[in-house]
Amino acid sequence: MKSVLTAMWLVPAIAVPYAAAAPAASHPAQAQMQQNIDTVLQIARDKSLGEQQKIRKIESYADRYLDYQRISAMAVGAPWKQFSPQQKTEFIEAFKDMMIAMYSRSALMGAQDAKVSVLPKTVTPGSGKVDVFTELRTASGKRYEVAYQLYQSGSVYKVYNIRVDGTSLVTVYRSQFGELIKQKGVDGVIATLKAKGLKKVH
Repeated sequence: MKSVLTAMWLVPAIAVPYAAAAPAASHPAQAQMQQNIDTVLQIARDKSLGEQQKIRKIESYADRYLDYQRISAMAVGAPWKQFSPQQKTEFIEAFKDMMIAMYSRSALMGAQDAKVSVLPKTVTPGSGKVDVFTELRTASGKRYEVAYQLYQSGSVYKVYNIRVDGTSLVTVYRSQFGELIKQKGVDGVIATLKAKGLKKVH
Protein backbone atom coordinates (compact mmCIF):
# COMPACT_ATOMS: atom_id res chain seq x y z
CA MET A 1 0.00 0.00 0.00
CA LYS A 2 2.88 2.36 0.68
CA SER A 3 3.69 2.72 -3.02
CA VAL A 4 0.12 3.82 -3.74
CA LEU A 5 -0.24 6.23 -0.82
CA THR A 6 2.92 8.05 -1.83
CA ALA A 7 1.10 9.29 -4.91
CA MET A 8 -2.27 10.11 -3.38
CA TRP A 9 -1.74 13.83 -2.92
CA LEU A 10 -1.07 14.60 -6.55
CA VAL A 11 -4.45 14.80 -8.27
CA PRO A 12 -7.61 12.74 -8.53
CA ALA A 13 -5.45 10.22 -10.39
CA ILE A 14 -2.00 8.65 -10.07
CA ALA A 15 0.63 10.30 -12.26
CA VAL A 16 1.74 7.49 -14.58
CA PRO A 17 3.24 7.47 -18.08
CA TYR A 18 0.95 4.73 -19.38
CA ALA A 19 -2.80 4.73 -18.78
CA ALA A 20 -4.86 1.71 -19.73
CA ALA A 21 -7.73 2.35 -22.12
CA ALA A 22 -10.79 3.33 -20.14
CA PRO A 23 -14.41 2.59 -21.04
CA ALA A 24 -16.64 5.46 -22.03
CA ALA A 25 -17.41 7.50 -18.92
CA SER A 26 -21.01 7.19 -17.76
CA HIS A 27 -20.71 9.86 -15.07
CA PRO A 28 -19.28 13.40 -15.37
CA ALA A 29 -16.93 12.70 -12.46
CA GLN A 30 -15.42 9.79 -14.40
CA ALA A 31 -14.88 12.04 -17.41
CA GLN A 32 -13.15 14.57 -15.16
CA MET A 33 -10.99 11.81 -13.70
CA GLN A 34 -9.84 10.78 -17.15
CA GLN A 35 -9.07 14.41 -17.98
CA ASN A 36 -7.06 14.68 -14.76
CA ILE A 37 -5.05 11.61 -15.74
CA ASP A 38 -4.36 12.94 -19.23
CA THR A 39 -3.26 16.34 -17.92
CA VAL A 40 -0.91 14.88 -15.32
CA LEU A 41 0.54 12.53 -17.94
CA GLN A 42 1.46 15.50 -20.09
CA ILE A 43 3.25 17.14 -17.19
CA ALA A 44 5.03 13.94 -16.13
CA ARG A 45 6.19 13.29 -19.71
CA ASP A 46 7.43 16.81 -20.35
CA LYS A 47 11.20 16.40 -20.67
CA SER A 48 11.71 20.15 -20.70
CA LEU A 49 10.68 20.34 -17.04
CA GLY A 50 12.82 19.52 -14.03
CA GLU A 51 11.48 17.49 -11.11
CA GLN A 52 10.57 20.51 -8.98
CA GLN A 53 8.90 22.20 -11.94
CA LYS A 54 6.76 19.12 -12.52
CA ILE A 55 5.81 18.98 -8.85
CA ARG A 56 4.77 22.63 -8.81
CA LYS A 57 2.77 22.35 -12.03
CA ILE A 58 0.95 19.27 -10.77
CA GLU A 59 0.34 20.94 -7.41
CA SER A 60 -1.10 24.01 -9.12
CA TYR A 61 -3.37 21.84 -11.24
CA ALA A 62 -4.43 19.71 -8.27
CA ASP A 63 -5.45 22.76 -6.24
CA ARG A 64 -8.58 23.03 -8.38
CA TYR A 65 -9.69 19.49 -7.63
CA LEU A 66 -8.58 18.76 -4.05
CA ASP A 67 -10.53 20.23 -1.14
CA TYR A 68 -7.67 20.59 1.34
CA GLN A 69 -9.92 22.25 3.92
CA ARG A 70 -12.37 19.36 3.99
CA ILE A 71 -9.59 16.76 3.89
CA SER A 72 -7.92 18.48 6.86
CA ALA A 73 -11.15 18.68 8.86
CA MET A 74 -11.90 15.00 8.26
CA ALA A 75 -8.32 13.97 9.05
CA VAL A 76 -8.47 15.76 12.43
CA GLY A 77 -12.03 14.68 13.25
CA ALA A 78 -13.97 16.02 16.25
CA PRO A 79 -11.07 18.10 17.66
CA TRP A 80 -11.28 20.32 14.54
CA LYS A 81 -13.95 22.30 16.44
CA GLN A 82 -11.29 23.32 18.96
CA PHE A 83 -9.20 25.05 16.28
CA SER A 84 -9.47 28.81 15.91
CA PRO A 85 -9.91 30.20 12.37
CA GLN A 86 -6.20 31.12 12.31
CA GLN A 87 -5.18 27.67 13.52
CA LYS A 88 -7.33 26.05 10.84
CA THR A 89 -5.68 28.13 8.14
CA GLU A 90 -2.20 27.32 9.43
CA PHE A 91 -3.03 23.62 9.78
CA ILE A 92 -4.41 23.35 6.24
CA GLU A 93 -1.33 24.99 4.73
CA ALA A 94 1.07 22.94 6.84
CA PHE A 95 -0.76 19.66 6.12
CA LYS A 96 -0.76 20.34 2.39
CA ASP A 97 2.94 21.28 2.37
CA MET A 98 3.86 18.20 4.41
CA MET A 99 2.01 15.83 2.10
CA ILE A 100 3.66 17.37 -0.94
CA ALA A 101 7.12 17.19 0.60
CA MET A 102 6.65 13.59 1.79
CA TYR A 103 5.04 12.09 -1.27
CA SER A 104 5.87 14.01 -4.42
CA ARG A 105 9.33 12.74 -5.30
CA SER A 106 8.57 9.07 -4.67
CA ALA A 107 5.30 9.45 -6.58
CA LEU A 108 7.03 10.76 -9.68
CA MET A 109 9.66 8.04 -9.46
CA GLY A 110 7.03 5.32 -9.05
CA ALA A 111 5.10 6.71 -12.00
CA GLN A 112 7.67 5.28 -14.38
CA ASP A 113 6.58 1.69 -13.80
CA ALA A 114 2.86 1.84 -13.03
CA LYS A 115 -0.36 1.80 -15.01
CA VAL A 116 -3.71 3.27 -14.00
CA SER A 117 -7.18 3.02 -15.45
CA VAL A 118 -10.56 4.49 -14.58
CA LEU A 119 -12.97 1.68 -13.70
CA PRO A 120 -16.55 1.69 -15.01
CA LYS A 121 -18.23 1.45 -11.61
CA THR A 122 -19.34 4.39 -9.45
CA VAL A 123 -21.13 4.79 -6.12
CA THR A 124 -23.34 7.78 -5.32
CA PRO A 125 -23.57 8.02 -1.49
CA GLY A 126 -25.58 11.25 -1.51
CA SER A 127 -26.78 14.22 -3.51
CA GLY A 128 -23.90 15.71 -5.46
CA LYS A 129 -21.47 13.07 -4.14
CA VAL A 130 -19.85 10.26 -6.07
CA ASP A 131 -17.10 7.68 -5.57
CA VAL A 132 -14.95 7.13 -8.66
CA PHE A 133 -12.73 4.06 -8.83
CA THR A 134 -9.38 3.53 -10.51
CA GLU A 135 -7.10 0.53 -10.67
CA LEU A 136 -3.35 0.89 -10.18
CA ARG A 137 -1.07 -1.85 -11.46
CA THR A 138 2.59 -1.83 -10.47
CA ALA A 139 5.49 -3.19 -12.49
CA SER A 140 5.65 -6.16 -10.11
CA GLY A 141 2.08 -7.10 -10.99
CA LYS A 142 0.34 -5.90 -7.82
CA ARG A 143 -3.08 -4.33 -8.23
CA TYR A 144 -4.71 -1.73 -6.01
CA GLU A 145 -8.18 -0.26 -6.20
CA VAL A 146 -8.04 3.46 -5.48
CA ALA A 147 -11.40 5.09 -4.77
CA TYR A 148 -11.77 8.87 -4.87
CA GLN A 149 -14.66 10.38 -2.92
CA LEU A 150 -15.83 13.58 -4.60
CA TYR A 151 -18.58 16.15 -4.30
CA GLN A 152 -19.86 18.51 -6.95
CA SER A 153 -18.83 22.15 -6.62
CA GLY A 154 -20.09 24.18 -9.54
CA SER A 155 -18.75 22.66 -12.75
CA VAL A 156 -16.12 20.47 -11.09
CA TYR A 157 -15.94 17.55 -8.67
CA LYS A 158 -13.62 18.00 -5.69
CA VAL A 159 -11.84 15.19 -3.85
CA TYR A 160 -12.43 15.06 -0.10
CA ASN A 161 -11.09 11.57 0.69
CA ILE A 162 -9.17 8.73 -0.92
CA ARG A 163 -9.34 5.02 -0.15
CA VAL A 164 -6.79 2.39 -1.19
CA ASP A 165 -8.19 -1.14 -1.09
CA GLY A 166 -10.74 0.12 1.42
CA THR A 167 -8.29 1.96 3.69
CA SER A 168 -9.18 5.64 4.09
CA LEU A 169 -6.41 8.25 4.01
CA VAL A 170 -8.17 10.61 6.42
CA THR A 171 -8.98 7.82 8.88
CA VAL A 172 -5.35 6.71 9.07
CA TYR A 173 -4.16 10.26 9.68
CA ARG A 174 -6.90 10.87 12.26
CA SER A 175 -5.32 8.47 14.74
CA GLN A 176 -1.99 10.27 14.49
CA PHE A 177 -3.53 13.71 14.89
CA GLY A 178 -5.63 12.54 17.85
CA GLU A 179 -2.56 11.40 19.74
CA LEU A 180 -0.61 14.54 18.87
CA ILE A 181 -3.40 16.84 20.04
CA LYS A 182 -3.48 15.04 23.39
CA GLN A 183 0.30 15.30 23.75
CA LYS A 184 1.07 18.73 22.29
CA GLY A 185 -2.18 20.62 21.82
CA VAL A 186 -3.37 22.29 18.62
CA ASP A 187 -0.36 24.61 18.23
CA GLY A 188 1.96 21.69 18.85
CA VAL A 189 0.32 19.70 16.05
CA ILE A 190 0.72 22.62 13.65
CA ALA A 191 4.37 23.00 14.64
CA THR A 192 4.93 19.28 14.06
CA LEU A 193 3.39 19.52 10.62
CA LYS A 194 5.46 22.57 9.71
CA ALA A 195 8.56 20.64 10.75
CA LYS A 196 7.27 17.71 8.65
CA GLY A 197 7.63 15.51 11.71
CA LEU A 198 4.47 13.48 11.19
CA LYS A 199 4.99 9.83 10.37
CA LYS A 200 4.39 8.84 6.76
CA VAL A 201 1.21 6.85 6.20
CA HIS A 202 2.01 3.21 5.42
